[in-house]
Amino acid sequence: MKRAMFIRILTGIKLVSNNVSVVENFNNKAMVIIRVPEIIGETPKQIRSFQKVLGWASYYSIKPDGDGLIVTLEFEWI
Repeated sequence: MKRAMFIRILTGIKLVSNNVSVVENFNNKAMVIIRVPEIIGETPKQIRSFQKVLGWASYYSIKPDGDGLIVTLEFEWI
């Protein structure tokens, strides 16, 4: 994955939530942690964007956290 592609992914994540808490870059991988109260696809564009983001991720995890969710996404650079 090139840097431009990762920027497109972050733009897609922002359509779902503006609360991106951690972006780490290590060993040709990027890890993004998002804390959201819920995941709602209010518009078709939001639904498609979130599906694409999950498709690009090499690993993802969605876990409950109190009254919200923690979404962990990992992307590999090529």
